[in-house]
Amino acid sequence: MKEISLTHGGHQWDKKNLVTQEDRKGQYDLLRCKFCGIEGKRYSLDTIQVYDRYVKKIDCCPKAPRGKRIKVVRTTAFGPAFANLVPGSVHDVVDAPAGQDSERGVWVMGCGEPVLLLFGEFVYL
Repeated sequence: MKEISLTHGGHQWDKKNLVTQEDRKGQYDLLRCKFCGIEGKRYSLDTIQVYDRYVKKIDCCPKAPRGKRIKVVRTTAFGPAFANLVPGSVHDVVDAPAGQDSERGVWVMGCGEPVLLLFGEFVYL
């Protein structure tokens, strides 16, 4: 199992069980993405342990709605280009620079240049 944040990859999680389950690790809920169908167990409020058979689909949910604006949740990057990316700030999504892709997140305008925000560091508006 691989542990990820609930906001990772744009997944929309639905609870599958009516009553919280319990195993040797503790109490958990079974969750399933309503867009791509990956499943996992949630032992805490902010992370989910996804089953190994869904590891290839973890990084980006292909059917998740993609917005043109995002809200920053947290940022692990540092440097002058990331000075305006503080938690709670809202930014427009921009096209990826030439030679770059958007497989790991979205591109937004930093201080003077486009920067990549990774999945889990933002939510779509």
